[in-house]
Amino acid sequence: MESLLKETVQVAKRTPFDQGAPFINGPYTFGLTPGKLCLHYFPTRGEGPITFSVEGTLPKGISLDKATGCLTGKTDEEGDYAVKIIASNRHGSYEKPFTLRVHPGMTGLAPLLGWTSWNAMDRWLNQEKVLRQAHFIKSLGLAARGYAYVNIDSGWQGGKRRLDTLALIPNERFTDMGAMVREIHSLGLKAGIYSTPMVIAWGSNPEELFRGSTDYPIDLSLWMQTDDRGYMKGIGKNGNFGGIGKNGREKEDARQWAEWGFDYLKYDWPECDLVHVNRMKEALLATDRDFIFSLTTHCPPAHADEYKKAANMFRDNNDNLTCWESIDATLRTSDAWLPHTEPGSWYDLDMLAIGPVHPYAFKSEITRDEKIFCFSAWCLLSSPIQLSCNFDEIDDFTIDLFSNEELLAINQSVEGRTVMIRNEIAWSDAGDVQREIRVYRKPLPDGKAAYGFLNLSNTPHAYDFDFQCEMEIRDPWAGRDLGKTSQMKMLLPRHGARVIIAK
Repeated sequence: MESLLKETVQVAKRTPFDQGAPFINGPYTFGLTPGKLCLHYFPTRGEGPITFSVEGTLPKGISLDKATGCLTGKTDEEGDYAVKIIASNRHGSYEKPFTLRVHPGMTGLAPLLGWTSWNAMDRWLNQEKVLRQAHFIKSLGLAARGYAYVNIDSGWQGGKRRLDTLALIPNERFTDMGAMVREIHSLGLKAGIYSTPMVIAWGSNPEELFRGSTDYPIDLSLWMQTDDRGYMKGIGKNGNFGGIGKNGREKEDARQWAEWGFDYLKYDWPECDLVHVNRMKEALLATDRDFIFSLTTHCPPAHADEYKKAANMFRDNNDNLTCWESIDATLRTSDAWLPHTEPGSWYDLDMLAIGPVHPYAFKSEITRDEKIFCFSAWCLLSSPIQLSCNFDEIDDFTIDLFSNEELLAINQSVEGRTVMIRNEIAWSDAGDVQREIRVYRKPLPDGKAAYGFLNLSNTPHAYDFDFQCEMEIRDPWAGRDLGKTSQMKMLLPRHGARVIIAK
């Protein structure tokens, strides 16, 4: 393995998504609540037209669209339905084993893959801009790799509610939310929306206030109280945004989002108190749609069991900015949450700090190696991956990075939990960190495992790793087999990472 010691991390060029024989990406399992509408696309690359078929029995009421590869319908028949999904074109066929799990509480069995608007657009988003990015996800081949969600963050909300239903009305930049969602769905993608229990949402400014899912008067009953670990448990920590109202509008808003056809909700406030978590969860469950439910920003791991009963994604970190300091700080917040991750419950490292972002809000400052570090870490730690960049200005290297199907398969594997097996820190005589290297291991199907070697140091380091026995080694970033070895010798760049697959 001496070659790894002498070269930088190689990133393979992406496979054309619209050429050759079919290949089905994405997870091997999907969860559906009995009685809810099913919408699941099988992300597939290959030359069109591609036709889809199923070998095995799906539950009554669920069918596979032969032209689009989409599972649709509704069923009350609980159970696990193991089938094969077959994609065929003039070059050949590809079979993917797949299990549809129909049970209560089965949503989000694999980490979410998609795009979100915040870093790309800040609060200056509109319907046309969002749809343009959705079409890029399709035309750049990202949908064929498994990216499925187009999620709008704060900035869609208006300042008024409907008189008849009391649901929040969008602002003038979103002229027809239902039509926007239908167009997103027509691309083989899903749509997400944002809200908060705060009366005034983050992203608001003096010229424009974005409303949340509660109304005045403000609830001061738990103002500024903390739990025994120092976390806010109260309501209204962020007084600049008006606090949380006593009049909850969760049910009215959830019904409206479901009517528009949304598939995901990001619910965003400082405390993530369980009272308002559960109010919104009950409101979502009362609709006819399955929502991926994301909680942010500060979910303390001490309450993981309660959060996992209610939601699919959890954050305990600040917004991820496009700089190394933010990536480094975000990664460290995962340490306490890793033992709690499992199918349907994922720790969210927040949107990726990669790609062109809004010029008035952020400045992209990360290096090539830091981009590889970021994407490697998000995949290895089974974090939901939400790109948040402007595809109009994206470069080929970044698309290659996002399109690496082997790294994405590591992220989507739910065979086992990622574990940090080493955390090596060396200090200087002056008390500064000279060397900090983390090694993670994630079980994969067929007896394989992914190993991630992350260098958090400000200097490059040579690193040796002993497997204790001879293993078949593959470099998924370069897309090449490296042969058999019991020891790896590698160069870890400053703020860099390497990933290998071993069996």
